[in-house]
Amino acid sequence: MGIARQSIEDLKKRSKISDFILDTTSGKLRGTKGMALCPFHGEKTASMSFTDVENLFHCFGCKEGGDIFKYVQEINNLEFQDAIEFVAEKYGFKLTYTQTSDNSDFKIYQEKIDLINNYFLETMKSDISKDAKAYLQTRRYDNSDIEKYSISFISKDEESFNKFCKTNEITKDDLQRLGFISSNGNMLFKNRIMFPILSFRNNIIAFGGRAIDDFGPKYLNSSDSVLYKKNRNLYFTNDFITATKKKGYAFIVEGYFDVLSLNKLGYANSASPSGTALTYQQLESISKYTSKILICFDNDEAGLKATERVLEIKNQISKQVEIHCLNLPTEYKDISDVFESKPETFDDILKDNDEIIEYLLNKFLKKESNKKSVFNYFRKITAKLSPLEVDIALDLLSTKLNTEKEILKRELNFHTEEEFEQVGQTSLNSVSIFKDIVTSNIVQNNFEISKNEKEILSLNSEYAELISTLQNDKNKSKEYQNISFLPDQYEEAVVRLYLHFANFKIETLINRFEQQEDKDFSLLQQVEDLKKKKEIYQNTI
Repeated sequence: MGIARQSIEDLKKRSKISDFILDTTSGKLRGTKGMALCPFHGEKTASMSFTDVENLFHCFGCKEGGDIFKYVQEINNLEFQDAIEFVAEKYGFKLTYTQTSDNSDFKIYQEKIDLINNYFLETMKSDISKDAKAYLQTRRYDNSDIEKYSISFISKDEESFNKFCKTNEITKDDLQRLGFISSNGNMLFKNRIMFPILSFRNNIIAFGGRAIDDFGPKYLNSSDSVLYKKNRNLYFTNDFITATKKKGYAFIVEGYFDVLSLNKLGYANSASPSGTALTYQQLESISKYTSKILICFDNDEAGLKATERVLEIKNQISKQVEIHCLNLPTEYKDISDVFESKPETFDDILKDNDEIIEYLLNKFLKKESNKKSVFNYFRKITAKLSPLEVDIALDLLSTKLNTEKEILKRELNFHTEEEFEQVGQTSLNSVSIFKDIVTSNIVQNNFEISKNEKEILSLNSEYAELISTLQNDKNKSKEYQNISFLPDQYEEAVVRLYLHFANFKIETLINRFEQQEDKDFSLLQQVEDLKKKKEIYQNTI
C-alpha cells in the first residue's frame, strides 16, 4: 500500500525537522532556523542549515539536502515510505494509506518470490544439493556461510518444483512475471546455485544462478520482472548499506563470488552489477549512500573495458563521485581469487589503489609508450568528462609524458577544432540533437505543446525563447519540418533534455541560495521539487 499524498503533506505540517537533526548531530536552533554539524560528511564547523517552517535542510559542504523525510531516510538507512512512517510514529500521527493495483501486485509477487526462495533454501539443505555444497567448499564457503548469505539451490527435478508451485498457487504466468521463465517459455534455472538479489530494503527481488554442470551459461540472472530491473538493481548482501555508511565508501566488483569474498574479508560494503555492464542507474543508486567508490573488476581486458565505461557514465548521475580503482596484482584474476588463494594479503592489496584516470593511464602505459598513442587514449577516456575534470587530468598526463601541460592543451584543442572542421556544422553534441528532435515535434504539431514539453520550456528561458521565435517566424520554423525521428527517439529526447535542463536549474537555485545572507528556503523547496520530478523522468529510461 502507498501513503496518500495529502496525508504526507499533513504530517509535514505537524512535524519539525529540528527534532530529528538535533537528536542526531550537534547544532543550534534560533527561532525556526538553525545550523548544525553535517552528519553526512566529516566536519568541525557547522555547515548544515535547516528550517522548521519549510522542514528543509541543506549542507554547504557536501551539498546534501532535502526535506524532513529525506533527512530521516538518509540518517536511518530507510526507504522513503519507511521514513514517512518513522516520522509519523514519533508524533503519533495516523497515516492514510491508498490501495492501488500496482501496490497490491507488488505485495502479492513479493510474497510469492519469498515462498520460492524458501523452497530453494530447503533444497540446499537436502542431500540433492551435495554437488553444489562440494563446489562451494572448493570456493571456501561452508554451511555457516551458505546460511548467512542465503545461498540456495535449484535441482534438475523440474517436476518437484512444479508440484511446489501448484501447492502454493504459483502459476506459470506468475513465474513469467517474476523473471523465472525465458522468452521461449522454459524455466531459466536448473541445477544451479542460487544467489538472492535484494532491493535496498533487503527484500528478495530476483536471483543469480551459477551452473554446476556444463549445461547453459555459467552464470544466469533472472529476467526483468515486476520486482526487478537489471539496469537498476545490483547484487549485495543485507549488510551493504550499513557497512557502506560505516566505512565511507563502496566497492563495485564484477560477480557474485567477488561480493561474497569481500564480505568474508570483512567488507560488506560491496556490490556487483551481476556480471553485466555497470549502468548509470546502478551508479546513481550507490551514490545515494556514498560519494566514494572503489572499483575492482576482473583482471583482464574485459575488466579494463568495464572500468573505462565507468568514466563514460559517471557524469550522468546527479551527484559527484570520487572513483578509485584497486591495483589487483597480476597473479590474481579477481577478488574471489585473492580470497581463495591468499586472503591474508588483502589488507595490503587494498592500500594500492589509484584515481580512475591514473589507473587507466598506468594500465595503458604498461603496453604502449608512444606519446601520440597515449595522448589519443587519454582523449578517448576523458571524452565524457567536464572541462575542469579534463584540466585536472591533463596535469597527470603532463607528468606521465614529461610534456608541458600547455602543449597538451594546445594539442587537445587542435584535434577538437580539426574534427569540427571535418564534419562541419553537422557535428552536434547529444543535447543539441535532443533539442532538435523536441523542437521538430513542436513545430510539426503546429506548436500545440505537450505537458512534458512545457515542463522542459519552463526550465530554460533561452530554449523557450527559441520556440517563441520559431512560432512567429515561419521561415525559420521550416528548418525543423523535415527532421525525421522514431517515437522511441522522441521519448528519449524529452527525458534527456529535461534532465539536462533540470540539472542546470538545480545548480542555479543552490548557488543563489548559498550566496544569500538572509536565506530564502523556498529556493530549496524548488530544488526538492525538481529532484523529485527528475526521479520520475529517470524511471522512464
